Amino acid sequence: MGEPSAQSFSSLEEELHFWKSQAEGHQQRADEANEELQEFQQMSRDYEAELETELKHCEARNKELLSDNSRLRMELDNIREKYDIQHAEAFRQISTLEGDLAQTTAARDHLQKYIRELEQSNDDLERAKRATIMSLEDFEQRMNQVIERNAFLESELDEKETLLESVQRLKDEARGRGTHQHTI
Repeated sequence: MGEPSAQSFSSLEEELHFWKSQAEGHQQRADEANEELQEFQQMSRDYEAELETELKHCEARNKELLSDNSRLRMELDNIREKYDIQHAEAFRQISTLEGDLAQTTAARDHLQKYIRELEQSNDDLERAKRATIMSLEDFEQRMNQVIERNAFLESELDEKETLLESVQRLKDEARGRGTHQHTI
């Protein structure tokens, strides 16, 4: 309902009635607006209280999260420090183990070389042993032949001595008979 710009009234009563109805309309709209304003203000207060509660909750949660964040940062720093210590210790142990491995590898290589040399010496000794055994067998065979020959020669020598003794006896006997015959 807009304001009449140039309205003409037939009577004062009509004009009064018009303005009263205008005033009542404005009053009704003002009351409605006031009621809406009060509802809006109440809703705003409720909403503000709700937002205040939510803000307090968020601030408490934020404080809790900041505390958790601080605690987690400290834990992270502690873990990093422990990690750095363990990493340094592991690196030191790895370096030590690498040194030990290098020494062990060098010792193993030296021992393998020594074993190969021993095996070669052993093979050489085995060959020398076989050659010595063969030489001993050959020497034993030749010695047995010499012993047999000596035994044969001794036997011949014994026979020769026996023959010489027999010859000497015969000579003695023959001389004894010859002197015996000279004396008769």
